[in-house]
Amino acid sequence: MSKIKDLPELDRPREKAIRYGIESLSDYELLSILIGSGSLNCSANDIAYAMLNDHGGLSSLIKVPYTELLHYKGMGSFKAIKIIAAFEIAKRCQEKGDNSIQKIVSPEQLFERYRLRITSNSDQEIMYLVILNKKREIIHETTIFKGTKSSVNYSIHNVIQKVLINSGKYFYVIHNHPSGDITPSKDDLFFTETLRSECRKFEIKLLDHLIISTKGFFSFNESEKYVF
Repeated sequence: MSKIKDLPELDRPREKAIRYGIESLSDYELLSILIGSGSLNCSANDIAYAMLNDHGGLSSLIKVPYTELLHYKGMGSFKAIKIIAAFEIAKRCQEKGDNSIQKIVSPEQLFERYRLRITSNSDQEIMYLVILNKKREIIHETTIFKGTKSSVNYSIHNVIQKVLINSGKYFYVIHNHPSGDITPSKDDLFFTETLRSECRKFEIKLLDHLIISTKGFFSFNESEKYVF
C-alpha cells in the first residue's frame, strides 16, 4: 500500500476529513489517523489494514488489549495507548444510559450501560459495582474484582465496605462470563445469596446481580427460579 505522503493530497485521511467531514472516512482511514505515522516499508495505512483484517473490523479490534497492539510493526507504546484511549472514549460514549442518566430502572438499561465496559476484555471475568443513594441515583461506579477466564474471587466484605464508604443505600453488581454462558454457577448463587443476607446487617440493599456476555444477560432479580 502507498504511504500516506505519496497519496494525492485530497485522498489523505486528515485532508479528506477536513474537506469532506470526518464521517467520510473509512474505518482504516480513521485508524490510520490515530496511528499517525508508520515505519520504514510500513505505513500507517498498512498498520491500520493489518489490524482491521486480523480482528475482523473495529467492533472486534476495540476489545484487543494494549499489549497485543504492540506486536504490529511500526507500533510503539505511544501510538498503542492513543488507540486504546480512543477506544475507551468510544465505549463510554456508546453505552446507552451514559453519565447524564443517573437512575437505573431496568436490567436492560443496566446491561446496555455496562456491557461494553465489562465485556471488552472477553478473556477475563470482571465484577463491577454500581452504588446508588437513597433516591436511587448513581453516586459511584467501579471495577471491584478481576479474575480468570472461568472465575473471579469475590469478597463480600469488600463489596459492603465499598458501598458504605461511598454512603450508598442501594447497589448493583454485574460480572461477565467470558464463555458466553450466562447461567449462574454455584459460586454465583452462593455469592449473591450471602451478599443479600449480609447487607441486611448494614441497612443497605442489593437491587440486582447481573451476569452478562456480549450477547445477553441473566438477572437474579427477574429470574423466576431465584427469589430475590
